[in-house]
This record gives sequence, structure tokens and C-alpha cells, in this order.
Amino acid sequence: MATWVTTTGNHIPEGAIRAGYEEDGKALFIARANMEGVLTPGKCGHHLHGAHIPYGGKEQIVNQYEVLVHHNSALGFFDWLRASKGKVPKQAYQTDTDIYVGRAFYSGSLIPCKIATDPSHMCAYMGYRLQEHSTKEYEVLCQIK
Repeated sequence: MATWVTTTGNHIPEGAIRAGYEEDGKALFIARANMEGVLTPGKCGHHLHGAHIPYGGKEQIVNQYEVLVHHNSALGFFDWLRASKGKVPKQAYQTDTDIYVGRAFYSGSLIPCKIATDPSHMCAYMGYRLQEHSTKEYEVLCQIK
């Protein structure tokens, strides 16, 4: 079972789902924050102050945010499935209407990101060096059992 746990700064709760890494190998976890009424996924880590959320063309830094934590593997399993061009598998982990948890490769990093399936977007957005970047190729977090 996965739940969202509220945290601040660079405190990553025990059981946080590791979703990627920085180009220097530092671990990245799945974060989400409310961005103008939309629960938007992004990244967080022990080395980052706050969550880094791709939103509005920038990488927004939010001090109070939530981290996805997996408490008991007997209650469900997660996996990353490849997808592209705004498509997601049926079992994709959704955070808000038309927004899903994903990750994508960018500049030597594997970055937790948001996948926007709305027809006006149909891509993944990730934050990197204070900018929002997009890609049509990504992996989607899926609850497979």
C-alpha cells in the first residue's frame, strides 16, 4: 500500500519510493505539491531543499510537500512501465485528473516527473536546473498487483 506523507525541507520519510537519481548518483524520490489546485508530481531528495515540481515552465521549489511512501509490499507491488506521447497503462498511478506519476531520462539523470495526458500536453514534464523540460518518452509508475 502506498500513501502520501507530508514533509518539509529535505526530510524524506522512511519507505519513500526511490524513483531515480541525479547525474552524480544522488537518490531522487517521488514528491507532489498542490500547484494552483492541481496535485502535481515532481522530485525530492536528501540533498535538495524542498520538492522540485515542474510547473508553469519552471522548476518550482516547494518547502512543504508530500512524498509517496510504500509501507508494505504484501499489500501491492509497483513497477515502471514504458509509455509515450501522453499515453499511460490502465494501472498507472494517478495524482490528479489527467496527471500521473512518471520518470524520464534527462541529461544523465533519471528524474521523477509528471505525465500530462490532457490533449493539449500529452507528454512528461520534469524539472532540471530550475527549468521545466518535456519529453514524449517516459516510464509510468503502475500498481501491478
